[in-house]
Amino acid sequence: MWMGTEKALHQALGPGKTVILDLLDLFDLGNLPADDESTRDQLRDRLRDKLRAIQRGPDNRVILVVKSIGLLARYNVGLKAFYDWFIGDFTMVVLLLDSGTEKVEWPEEVRCEGNRLLSYFSEPGMVKEVFGTSG
Repeated sequence: MWMGTEKALHQALGPGKTVILDLLDLFDLGNLPADDESTRDQLRDRLRDKLRAIQRGPDNRVILVVKSIGLLARYNVGLKAFYDWFIGDFTMVVLLLDSGTEKVEWPEEVRCEGNRLLSYFSEPGMVKEVFGTSG
């Protein structure tokens, strides 16, 4: 997992082949699922299909940068699909947790748990390492 900006991530990764996957792009905005269970199933199925379709191999090493990772936590999809269908000798997955630099002043009635996604992905069996920019 990368905690920082997408720009800083690309600078840290260097010139290797990267593929960007925004999980929001897995949904058809004109035909959204009706409930949480349908959303979870659709996200899981489309993610699996997308991961299987990405070409990779000894001559085609790929770094997959995944955006909008809050959807994985929100719908309790987790990271199993990445381990089952993508991660291997010629691939790496980086979950982008863009921490942003702007501090938001939430209304009194809104409770914001700023580290909730980090806590979710730091649970045993999830991400192996957490990297980021200092500052």
